[in-house]
Amino acid sequence: MDGARLSVIIVGGGLGGLATAIGLQRVGHHVVILEKAPVLGDIGAGIQMPPNATRVLQQWGILPELEKLSIAPGKGMMRSYRDGEILSTVVMGDDLCQKYGAPYLLVHRVDLHHLLADAAQREGAIIQLGSEVTGITSSANNGAFVQLANNTSLSADLVLAADGERSRCRSHLLGQEFPWRDSGDHVFRAIIPIQALHQNDQLGQLTEGLNWWIGPQGNALTYSLKRDNLFNIVLTQAHAPDAEVQFAPKPIAQPEVAAEFPNWDPLFHRLLTLANSCSRWTLLHTDMAPRWTAEAGNIALVGDAAHAMLPYTGQGAALAFEDAATLSILFASLTDKSQIPDMLTIFETIRKPRAAEMRRRVQIVRDIYSMPDGDQQHERDRQLREHEPFDGYPNILADPVLQRWMFGYNAIEHAREALIKFGKGEFPGTRGTWKSTTHL
Repeated sequence: MDGARLSVIIVGGGLGGLATAIGLQRVGHHVVILEKAPVLGDIGAGIQMPPNATRVLQQWGILPELEKLSIAPGKGMMRSYRDGEILSTVVMGDDLCQKYGAPYLLVHRVDLHHLLADAAQREGAIIQLGSEVTGITSSANNGAFVQLANNTSLSADLVLAADGERSRCRSHLLGQEFPWRDSGDHVFRAIIPIQALHQNDQLGQLTEGLNWWIGPQGNALTYSLKRDNLFNIVLTQAHAPDAEVQFAPKPIAQPEVAAEFPNWDPLFHRLLTLANSCSRWTLLHTDMAPRWTAEAGNIALVGDAAHAMLPYTGQGAALAFEDAATLSILFASLTDKSQIPDMLTIFETIRKPRAAEMRRRVQIVRDIYSMPDGDQQHERDRQLREHEPFDGYPNILADPVLQRWMFGYNAIEHAREALIKFGKGEFPGTRGTWKSTTHL
């Protein structure tokens, strides 16, 4: 790195925090990750890694490691909740990879978490476990500070808050609370050994790709995972208005899960009978932060702390990877520490519109996938069954316009384009530090 070398504190050792650490270490900065948990990544199940996410890891040279731990689904099938009829099929696998230059992968969250932690440490990042951050402060002249639960304080040139949807740093940064709101849905998760499905031909076919059942007030997504040869089932279903809010997953008996989906496809119910563990929790959400950076310009929110979203498009983690890639490109160009505020301004300016639009799309997809019985649902299913994909097609993976917008996005290229504008003194909202650039 030719320019200024920064000390960076990242609050939170989740997927977004670790990815950001990898990106900033790779361009020459010194990163310390503060994670309150005593261990990393021992919870969770499957996660989707679409091309806009795997493209980032490809650029960093760690995609081959991820591919060894992942499954690339060959196709995605959208099914009627009534009888399992396949309404729409989208080809994935090699076709999708060739189209976007990066694969669509399915991986266990624990494997992904450990991969990122190992990569961050190889790059030189320091991960401090058991380090709970209780507050953040900053000044334009003295840098940024984090306060820890043990009453100590640490300082850095730059603090990035990647402490997730329940971000404490966000409340400190913006001086307001971001209350949780009930989305109206419960989430259910079930795990099945893949070998149990292969004892029945129909069930065995479900292991070959992604499958969705879309029904009234809910939907179900299933796919295989390489870790421990598991089959992952994620279901959402509208709950009663007076239902108890469950903040964390709690075990639930399989018959109780099945009772939430009456009159659904008999094959779907046969699948549920194989589940040896099920859990349920309430799907909660918060508003997107209206501002992502501190007044002094040396603290910023990233990932879910900035723009958490409901899971219906499988893009929440992917946007955190995009954030990480954007920050790595912007801070690779830094020639003087005075440019930190402008780099964060550019980051927020180019990332916020995409995050806001993705959140809007998520709500549309939720409504489409859980449409109540009636004429609109019948028309939705007819369009899926009879039409070639079009702009607004009810299968988001097959919608050619939405697919290109989600999967074709290249965070690295967008950041480089923004830097070109900044280097010419043409980026709105910045503080004039483009004059210090030498090689943008």
